[in-house]
Amino acid sequence: MRIGLALSGGAARGIAHIGVLKYLEERNVKPYCLAGTSAGSIVGAFYCSGMSVEEIKDIALTMTWRNIFKPTLPRMGLINSSQLLSIIQEHLGPVSFRELKIPLIVNAVDLLSGEQVIIDKGPVADAVHASCAIPGIFTPVKWNDQLLVDGGLLDNLPTALIKDRWSIDYIIGVNVAAQRPLDQEPANIFEVLIQSFDIIRRHRDLQSQEFADMLIEPNVADVAFFDTSKADQLLERGYQTAQKVLEGVNFEKKAGVLAKWFGKHDKSKRKW
Repeated sequence: MRIGLALSGGAARGIAHIGVLKYLEERNVKPYCLAGTSAGSIVGAFYCSGMSVEEIKDIALTMTWRNIFKPTLPRMGLINSSQLLSIIQEHLGPVSFRELKIPLIVNAVDLLSGEQVIIDKGPVADAVHASCAIPGIFTPVKWNDQLLVDGGLLDNLPTALIKDRWSIDYIIGVNVAAQRPLDQEPANIFEVLIQSFDIIRRHRDLQSQEFADMLIEPNVADVAFFDTSKADQLLERGYQTAQKVLEGVNFEKKAGVLAKWFGKHDKSKRKW
């Protein structure tokens, strides 16, 4: 049975993706393919390159905001995104998409055309770097004749990319981008930018969720977008939510039997 896994953006909250992968690994479920946006592209790239869940977990637990923070003059972004690229390259190396153990696609948005850019060729680290460039916060990434920013601007939960690219039995979407209520007043320029970005994303997510046969949404709204100090909590919430959503699914059965199981469960009730 072919399972496609879509991992959303969500900055530090993307650590919850690792908890979901841990649960899938314990169930001996390996995705046939994966699509990732922003933080989801980082976790996805590490996983598709052959890293174990424990190795990815160790990286997450040692990553801090100070590692990424490299201020720049406010010309095209508050933070120079080259530091983020260095961190990704340090752990991932020069691997290309064709060398990955599991097929992967990541998305970004071209500021010059306003269109989504789907990347599945070339150095994986460079593609992930582009997918993570949150507009206004990180500097955009030059890619050939394009100027790329965070893929979440147009598609933060890339379930549609999987549906369009591969012949898949089921698509599992993992959305870790849940934001605090919009009635909370931003406390600084980072929160202003993130909340503005989030307003756009919320409307797009509703459409993306429709392509998921199963939707996993860990409760991470109380964790700030750049708070890496709560990595352990995020990992546990990702694991527990995946367990709740998928515990009734027998992945050993054939696709036809699973189709019968899914048919009995209304899509609106397939998320927690």
